[in-house]
Amino acid sequence: MSEILPQLSTYSSEQIGSVEWLFEPCWSGDRLMARVHDGRVTLSDNLGQVADTAFAEAARALERMVDADEALIDGIWTEQLSEATPPRASFVALDLVELDGQALHEVPYLERRRLLESVVREGHRVRISSAVRMPVSSWLEAWRSNGFDFYFAKHMNSRYRPGEFAEDWLRIRIRQEKAPTPMGRLFGRLGGRPPRACDDVGRAARGRKRE
Repeated sequence: MSEILPQLSTYSSEQIGSVEWLFEPCWSGDRLMARVHDGRVTLSDNLGQVADTAFAEAARALERMVDADEALIDGIWTEQLSEATPPRASFVALDLVELDGQALHEVPYLERRRLLESVVREGHRVRISSAVRMPVSSWLEAWRSNGFDFYFAKHMNSRYRPGEFAEDWLRIRIRQEKAPTPMGRLFGRLGGRPPRACDDVGRAARGRKRE
């Protein structure tokens, strides 16, 4: 079986002002596709290469945390959740690509998100990426205070395009606020780590206004 490549974001300098989008922090780390079959987890990287040996710890973290006989989960192996020294990585699930032998490529993102939340059991080392709706300004301030320079905007009706750049999955730089919000001050105290670049490879968006 050929490995499915992860969908890639499109870089955009525009700010989204529509309620039809969800917003998530752009995690720094290693992009992995986790295939679950009868409780066993195999991994491939962003190039489709087998990554079981290099990320054996990630595979162990996911075992018994997926309530499905078969699934393919798009995620990030990241240290951004860790407060330990040295930091300890966790798997952050971004999307559900297949479930019980069925490809979900044509299923709208909002429904894929619902299915992802129904099959992934969160724990200390397995999380589902947070996704929020408009208004988003206080969340952006909080994410920046916690070390994120970029965030994703994903259209609720978007499909999953393996290995392709998606123009309804945008990667946007978080703008610096002149004065931190109360949420930003709170999250800033909790984190304190310097900003890290998001590792998702993106291309520049064509000049379309998204509202």
